[in-house]
Amino acid sequence: MSKKVSMQQIADRLGMSKYTVSQALSGKSGVSEENRLRIQETAKAMGYTLQQTQTARSSTHQAVKLTAIEGAHTTTEFTPYILVWIQSTYLQDNPFWGKVLTGIATASKELGYEHLIVPIAPNHQPQLQIPSYIDLSHCIGQLLAGTFPTQSVVSLKQSGIPLVLIDHNEPLIEVDSVLNNNLDAGKMACQRLLSTAAKRVIFIGDDQFAVSFKERWWGCRMALEDMAGPAEHYHLKKWQIAYSHPHMLHQLDRKVAALTPETMPDGFVCANDHLALALLPILKRHGLEVPSQVKVIGLDNIEAAAYATPALSTIELGKEALGIRAVETLLYRLQHPGRQVEKVVLSSRFIARDSG
Repeated sequence: MSKKVSMQQIADRLGMSKYTVSQALSGKSGVSEENRLRIQETAKAMGYTLQQTQTARSSTHQAVKLTAIEGAHTTTEFTPYILVWIQSTYLQDNPFWGKVLTGIATASKELGYEHLIVPIAPNHQPQLQIPSYIDLSHCIGQLLAGTFPTQSVVSLKQSGIPLVLIDHNEPLIEVDSVLNNNLDAGKMACQRLLSTAAKRVIFIGDDQFAVSFKERWWGCRMALEDMAGPAEHYHLKKWQIAYSHPHMLHQLDRKVAALTPETMPDGFVCANDHLALALLPILKRHGLEVPSQVKVIGLDNIEAAAYATPALSTIELGKEALGIRAVETLLYRLQHPGRQVEKVVLSSRFIARDSG
């Protein structure tokens, strides 16, 4: 094991205890599969060598080096791996990206590959550089998860290693991508409100956070454009909220507090379930009952949505399926390197619960 990276450093990076990290890296019980995966992949990304010398209890325990003894000779066999680039902020108890990574792990294992996660810190240089500790001779391909600058995509493509984008698209660069249909999902959420006779809708999002947020806003606009009858009968407004910012809740609270009878919407469409779950208690605190006075629709269908009060109506979007299809798309590219690039778009569906 590496002497340069300690378990405590890994624990500090993830905001977990050293004991939890130790349990996960040694394959012991008492750690959820999602956290075990995060710990193992963060450890590898930080350069902590995971050498499997015994059967791990976790189904997602990753083998980096297998030693086989044949007669008097010892040989080292390396399992081919997939490099996964992802924003480090996505690894901080994010149920959406946690599920995507689970999908990547599942598909990789089924196909006989390992996968190595490389977290990218906020405010990173646009041009990504492959870490020096990575042995590219055993890397079969790369996955870029989430929104990255165009320069990042270009720099990875120029490496010559096959690349697939996850939940992001670069139309001017010839690269495969696997996406959720965010446009359709936003449209579906808004149509749900309009079908309940809502005429005033507020969309809550953050254009700076992700392209998917913009696309979901565009979908809401399309829903109103498709409505029959005079356009002036319907009103769609956007609240720009600094998503994941420390002042996000304060901004939401100020927006709700400023509503008047004339500006009160019939319903909210939130760019994701996190925003919707943050909004529900704020509305209640200001005396607005959901769904009798105002309805709320989220997007993503994270697990917490079903346990909210009231239970959150939302749009189911691919999470594990994104990761699985990305690995499958990468494998297809390896088998057919000269074929036209593909954009795989996953469908969405409405999950009806109590909030709208």
